[in-house]
Amino acid sequence: MTSYKEDFLAYFSLGKSHIAGILFCCAAAAAAFLLTRGTLFDGGFQILPSELFSTNPVFSFLAKVGPIVFALILCLFINVKVFKAGGSYAGKFILRLAIILMGARVTVDVLLTASIQGLVIILAVLAVTIFIAMKLGQCLKKPWDACALTGSGTGICGVSAALSVASVINAEQKYVHAVVGIISILGLAGVFIIPLLAFGFDMTASQAEVFIGGTLHEIGNVIPSAELYNALGGEDVAALALAYKMIRVAMLVVVAAVFSHLWMKRCSGEAAAEKPKLQGFLILFVVLAVLMSVFIFLAPEAGRAVQGVLVNVSVTLLTVAMAGVGLSMNLKETFAVGKTLLPFASVVWAVQVVLMLILTKLFV
Repeated sequence: MTSYKEDFLAYFSLGKSHIAGILFCCAAAAAAFLLTRGTLFDGGFQILPSELFSTNPVFSFLAKVGPIVFALILCLFINVKVFKAGGSYAGKFILRLAIILMGARVTVDVLLTASIQGLVIILAVLAVTIFIAMKLGQCLKKPWDACALTGSGTGICGVSAALSVASVINAEQKYVHAVVGIISILGLAGVFIIPLLAFGFDMTASQAEVFIGGTLHEIGNVIPSAELYNALGGEDVAALALAYKMIRVAMLVVVAAVFSHLWMKRCSGEAAAEKPKLQGFLILFVVLAVLMSVFIFLAPEAGRAVQGVLVNVSVTLLTVAMAGVGLSMNLKETFAVGKTLLPFASVVWAVQVVLMLILTKLFV
């Protein structure tokens, strides 16, 4: 593994070959925000009227897709050689910056809003989901790194978790791209399926919060899913559903560290003797979460304002990064690998959903 200094210096490896791709990623992200939120970046000035995304069926659907998935899909079908280098940079280094800033969401005050029962259920199901992904994948003879990416992406926070774990286990790019595509598809389906299940099984508000926050892949899936549950006749559960989701996000560093250790054990020769090292951007994720928690405790109003800005920047950068991931994908290879992994990933997610449904109904 590279040293922390080498890892840091790699962020400054920008050259002329990267410029066109990065600019295109930024333009794709702006287009994604415009068509799904009516702004050019997260929290930006409203260019398209907000009511358009609730009254117009096309824009209403695009709002549920969200800018992150939209940017990925948009760039997936663009194969221009001059954009490749910049896309690869965005999909690696801009992504890491976005994940660091995601730490601003995971503050102590947010995590403390969760109930003890909900917290235990969320963590237990997360662990079982990853365990099932690894064991089922082994039985089905799926590649180890594809199982690790599927388990972490399903259990924690979707694409960003899968890409974070990919960086610590040196996952093959064809599996990274396939899992990213599959998670995006399942997460989008979950926006509609999960609130229907919550309403259909007559969940209370406290149960729906745990269920929605504990089953959806992406942070961006939670709010539209909670809004759909509310539209079906349920209560407003968005805030606490997001808090339960943040508990899963907080486990990103722990799970990445575990997979880093497992990967090192799988390696042979010189690499096997090397001590596992947590990636620098994951350490900074924790540092920012702690600093943001302290800031909010000492100066609540100012802390909330700074947190809002950091969260907006994080979502914007993550959308730029997803555009880069899309540009880097080999579409033919991604579909070829993805169709073999889709049934496996769907079963893993189904297990997660069923477990959450049973435990939530029994204990919350």
